[in-house]
This record gives sequence, structure tokens and C-alpha cells, in this order.
Amino acid sequence: MTDQQHTIDQNRQDATAAITTGLAEIRAVAREALTRTNDIVTGPVANIGDELVALRGSIAQLGDQLRTAASPAAEPAAPEPVPPSIAEEDKRPEPVARPESRMSDDDSLNPETLRAAAGISAAVLHAHRDTWEFLVKHAGADQHFHIPGAVSETHGIVMAGLSGPSLVAILTSLDDVRHDAEAGRGTQAIAHHLHQRIGDIVDEIARDPHVGGDCDPVTIRIDDRLKPEGDGEDERQ
Repeated sequence: MTDQQHTIDQNRQDATAAITTGLAEIRAVAREALTRTNDIVTGPVANIGDELVALRGSIAQLGDQLRTAASPAAEPAAPEPVPPSIAEEDKRPEPVARPESRMSDDDSLNPETLRAAAGISAAVLHAHRDTWEFLVKHAGADQHFHIPGAVSETHGIVMAGLSGPSLVAILTSLDDVRHDAEAGRGTQAIAHHLHQRIGDIVDEIARDPHVGGDCDPVTIRIDDRLKPEGDGEDERQ
């Protein structure tokens, strides 16, 4: 029994010593690995920090340059007075300014037309799909224009239901475009024709309005054609 107990104690001591030695080796390996990791990570991180600092400096320098470039330029010095004799010799006829490409103001938009358009509850527009696209393009941004829920197309002809506010938006937008010299002559011409055609129909309603729901919607037809021979009546609606 004594020998067995001695053997057990000896084995326990050997096991404890082996475990202690193993743990020490593991700690040494772990410390070495951590040291290598710090060496691998710390260097690039420091470099990145330096690059960020340099980048911030470049951005600040660029901002200063932009602010300097955007500052108002110094006013040029006033020209020296020209002697009267030289001034007389240099007199030349000034070039005649070309008139702006602008529609005549004689057909400016009448507020009565807008009020009459606002009172129309329903109108049906018959026009080519390109004409409808032109109207949507120029009047679509107006706060009073509403894309109609029912738009049908047959053989390239669009039929769209419009409300009074949408007609107001179309008239005001077309009026702006036809007087815009930068819009181009073709765009001005289209806008002027559509504005005149729609405005004439609205003015006709304003002269003889019908209040009530027992009538058909107003028909606006943009479809100019040659009159049949022998027909002298104006078929424009």
C-alpha cells in the first residue's frame, strides 16, 4: 500500500509538472503570436493614419483654392478719358440690336380665359400622340396639371379627359413657352398654335356658358385638315 501511494503521488507530481510546463509553452507561443500580429497590423494602420492626415490637408487646400476662385473678381480700373479729338474720330454707328424672337404681345393670355377654363368640369382632348406628349412635357410640371386616369389611343390619335385645373395649367404653360425666346422657333410655333386653339374654345364657352350636368364634355380637337370642297362652314370645334 505504501509503495502504491508513493507511485500515485509521483504520477501526480509528474502530471502537474507536465501541465505546468505545457501551459508555460502555450503562453510563450501565444505571446509571440500576439507580438507578430501587432507588428503586422500596427504598421499599416499607422500608415493609413498618415495618409488620412495628408488627404485631409489636400482637401482643405483644395477648398481654399475653390473659395478663392469663386470670390468676386476685382473690379476693372476705370478707362482713362479719351481726348475729344480722338473721340470724334472713333465715332462709328452702333450696331442695331436684333429683336428678340418673341410672339406678339397683342395676343397675351387673358385672365378671363383662365377663369373660364377653371370652370370647365370636364373636357376631352383629341390630338395626335406627339401633340399630347408636347402638352405633358411643358405643362406636366405645373402644380395644377393632373395626368388623366383615362387616356386612350386609336391609330395614333389620343383621347384624354382633362379637368378645369389641367386646362389652366396647359394655357399658362403654353403661354410661357410661346413667349420664351430660348425655346426655339419651332417650339414657340407649336405652343402658340395649341394655346390659340384651346384658348379660342375656352373663350367660346365663356361667352355662352352652360351650367349643369346634362351636357356632354367639352371637346377640344387638334386636327386641322383641308375643308371638303363646297363646304364653307368652319368645322373647328
